[in-house]
Amino acid sequence: MIKNKVFISIVLMFFFNIFGSFLLFFPSLKEVVLALTPVNLVGMLFLFIWANSDYSFKLIKTMIVVFLLGIFVELLGVATGLIFGSYSYGNSLGLQFFGTPLVIGVNWLMLSLATYGISKAFFNKNILIVVFASIMMVFTDYIIEPLSGYLDFWHWPLEEIPIQNYIAWFVVSLAIQMILVKKNFKFNTKLCAALLLSQISFFIIQYFNYGLF
Repeated sequence: MIKNKVFISIVLMFFFNIFGSFLLFFPSLKEVVLALTPVNLVGMLFLFIWANSDYSFKLIKTMIVVFLLGIFVELLGVATGLIFGSYSYGNSLGLQFFGTPLVIGVNWLMLSLATYGISKAFFNKNILIVVFASIMMVFTDYIIEPLSGYLDFWHWPLEEIPIQNYIAWFVVSLAIQMILVKKNFKFNTKLCAALLLSQISFFIIQYFNYGLF
């Protein structure tokens, strides 16, 4: 049963992310598809939790902490410009609280869980798990950033992404990964890989859409 849940979730993750990405090639559909971004992100998280089959209080509590930490640093970042640099959010990520979309906490949570699970499959030492997972998170952000303005996710002045952003991403990622490592969670590696790679696939396809290659 668990294997079936994992397989179904992996198929759906890739289907929705890749299908949705191709729909953005049609200008008439762009506004509708982007408006569904929060639904897609929450759906991906739901699929992960469902297929991973760990509903323990320890995991739920930790996910809430990571979600709130992601929201907090983004709120602080938007308000001050001192963490990631000066940026502002667009409308594609949905409901906002003081200029910060609530679903951005879901994004931080998903990337953290996925990269942690992948890193844990390769390394035994906690320090290596934390560092490798954090590097993967920064790499993922590096892929997303050039597209953020086109997709109305967030905007930088003159659309120039400061190196400060990536440094901050690495530091925040380290903090989150240390929390996950301390709790010693065990996630399905294939599920983690699918959660991360399906999202990366979405953005890689958009590179072709906007001619960024």
